[in-house]
Amino acid sequence: MPPSAEKQRRTQEERSTETRARLVEATLDLLVERGYALATTADIATRAGVTRGALNHHFSGKDDLIVQSVSHLLRSWIDEIREVAELVKAGSLSLSEFVDRMWELFSGKLFLVTLEHVTAARHNPYLREQLVSVTREFHAALDGTWQDFFDGTGLQKPEVEAAFNATLCLMRGMSLQTILRDDPAYYARLLGFWKTVLAEHSQSSRASEGAISVLT
Repeated sequence: MPPSAEKQRRTQEERSTETRARLVEATLDLLVERGYALATTADIATRAGVTRGALNHHFSGKDDLIVQSVSHLLRSWIDEIREVAELVKAGSLSLSEFVDRMWELFSGKLFLVTLEHVTAARHNPYLREQLVSVTREFHAALDGTWQDFFDGTGLQKPEVEAAFNATLCLMRGMSLQTILRDDPAYYARLLGFWKTVLAEHSQSSRASEGAISVLT
């Protein structure tokens, strides 16, 4: 292949990748700003600065855009969670700091996008089926990191999973509340309380394990 033809092909591929990225970001922005129902493909194309024809060339329609955009967002967070997991294994990140990181995650763009696509998926089998896999992958990454904090505490896996899911439920509930209540100090108090509960749970388990070992 002549060098000029190869260079042209690479340029076309780069442009295609850039166009898709702009459409994905525009979709996520409009999901946050307007919600699923009001985020039209025409508005997404306008926000991305591309034509409707370009949008239709890369995506089959609105739901395909939603699936690809949400998948992109979740996978970017999966990568970040795995980086955080390395800090946990190295002992350079505390459970308290990880809870803070989870709150940043659940109180920001990810939560608002999730709120929109989960609500829409309730009556949209395509969205529900397409997003199940990446959602499970996201939660598995979080769960794996969480488990690392409780290695050696004596807590059994069901107990650790219960603490993890209770934390997720707290985060989701707090995130929903932020829609109507803008009160950072209030959420900080809730987080502080929950960190104390987690710490006491872990410490009591260690104490119980120590007592058992002495007795045996």
